[in-house]
Amino acid sequence: MNYINRFIKNGIIIRCIIVLISFVVTLLLFQSQVLQKLELGSINLRFIFRGERESESNIVIIGIDDNSIQELGNFPWNRSLYVELINKLGKNPKIIAFDIYFDTETTPVDDKKFEELLKRDKRIILSAFYISVDDPRYGSLKRLFLPIDKFLKNAKVGLVNPEHDLDGFIRRFQLKNFVLEKEWISFPFLIALKYLSLTSDEYISKTKLFTDKKNNIYINYRGGPFSYPVYSFVDILKGNIDPNVFKNKIVLIGAVTETLHDTHFTPFYGFIRYGGSIRLGKMPGVEVHANAIDTLISKDFIKPFNDGSPLYIITLLMNFIPSILIRKYKTIFIFVISVIFSLLYLTIANLFFVYFNTLLPYYIPVFGLLISYLFNMLYEIIKTEQEKREIKTLFQRFVSPEVVEMLLKTERDKIFTTKREKISVLFADIRNFTYYSDIREPEEIIKILDDFLKSSSDIVLKNNGTVDKFMGDAIMAIFGAPYPLENTAEKAVLSALEIQEKIRKLQLEWKSQGYPSFEVGIGISSGEALVGIIGPKQKIEYTAIGNTVNLASRLEGLAKGGEILICEQTYNEIKDKFIIEDLGFFNIKGKEKPVHVFRVLGYKNEN
Repeated sequence: MNYINRFIKNGIIIRCIIVLISFVVTLLLFQSQVLQKLELGSINLRFIFRGERESESNIVIIGIDDNSIQELGNFPWNRSLYVELINKLGKNPKIIAFDIYFDTETTPVDDKKFEELLKRDKRIILSAFYISVDDPRYGSLKRLFLPIDKFLKNAKVGLVNPEHDLDGFIRRFQLKNFVLEKEWISFPFLIALKYLSLTSDEYISKTKLFTDKKNNIYINYRGGPFSYPVYSFVDILKGNIDPNVFKNKIVLIGAVTETLHDTHFTPFYGFIRYGGSIRLGKMPGVEVHANAIDTLISKDFIKPFNDGSPLYIITLLMNFIPSILIRKYKTIFIFVISVIFSLLYLTIANLFFVYFNTLLPYYIPVFGLLISYLFNMLYEIIKTEQEKREIKTLFQRFVSPEVVEMLLKTERDKIFTTKREKISVLFADIRNFTYYSDIREPEEIIKILDDFLKSSSDIVLKNNGTVDKFMGDAIMAIFGAPYPLENTAEKAVLSALEIQEKIRKLQLEWKSQGYPSFEVGIGISSGEALVGIIGPKQKIEYTAIGNTVNLASRLEGLAKGGEILICEQTYNEIKDKFIIEDLGFFNIKGKEKPVHVFRVLGYKNEN
């Protein structure tokens, strides 16, 4: 229980609650599409920061480009052209994959030629795709578009469906997908398996795959568009390209022109190549497949640690930073350190991607840190205002408004911590007050007491002292706490002289009203004492305890009406500024040795 109370007192539990709230708020904010797109865009930044890398794979592209369309006519073409193309390539390619759909029949002659080609050439892989339709009655429905039956039974088919992120970019692909209750292998995975002469189960068992929570694999793009060799379809038909170029290559055949609407946003979109000035555009779909195949063959996987447990742990740790710093440093310093930590983290995230192919969460932890900083600052503002109210409520009874304002600018711990301080203590008491209170009317006694206590308090506060307490017809004042003073003894003695001067004026007023003429005895002591807050919350007090306080009380008891008695330490501090009489040594209760006592007579310099 003591540990819990200590944690509450130190604000540790509050800080932990702030961290958890900041953590939850951060994750909720990143449910919005705007911030999700921002986080996704950070992947593009990291690819651009890394730069393009040369591919070491045997992948080439035969592109259906503008020149080919111009010479061969509008797309789609007669399938006899594809047969002619394959014949031109000969036995050089290891794999030939069509990123072209053969889902409709054309002329019987062309279809028959292509069917015969597929029967004799098992290097060829075809593509299929599906579309999803949301039906309010049946939910999400998928429709599959396959090559026509005569092609389907003679060639392997892979799904080419791209995985578009929320912002429209393609960064991932699936190895397999269930469509109409059947498992289909993706186009890139099917090509990689054929190239490596492995089954899907063999590849998966032998390879450490890194997938996201949807079982997608990130494409480790080698660069922007046309990072792989691209040859024009029509140039090969014309014999302008040496077929040996395709020796043991994976040959992908697909559209590379914007005209056919098969280009996509990829991480290098907008990238400017070294020495260039033009920003890169969208990437042909066939080259997206090339990058995915390259990733699978090289096994150069991107490790996604930007979701799930890694995301939560990193974000939570970043949320703790402001809460840890705020207990030791000032606001502006915490802000600067938070910014430095944010920049340092982003740099680390970039370096992890460049050197370790690791995707760390990017903006989410930084947002978490900044949100935690804001919540901590808000808590500090609320706590500071509450502390100011506590300080005002407690000290405005004891000290002047000027001292209260100075205390508000002082650290709370310095004010509320009980500690030893060098102070001067003043006790002032009305002589014979008890006797007169028994024989005079209560109204007269209250009037005299109010005059004395109010005027004494005003004088103490004016000299930056603290009115510690009223004790019947006596007042106790402290100089040097809670706000430190350099000349505590001088302020105490000055206050004592002003109190005696005020009493002499009050005596004339009391005499004119028929009241007794009271006198006041004052004792002052200087030295160390334990000062601070004591008492239960319902009756909290700021006071001083120790020998210095006791000695001041004894000196006040020793003083006659109109006298100001001080101890030797007080004398040593103010002897050059006041007229003082040495009274010698006195035996005082509670003191083993006689105490050297002095009487203050007045100012050496009236000014």
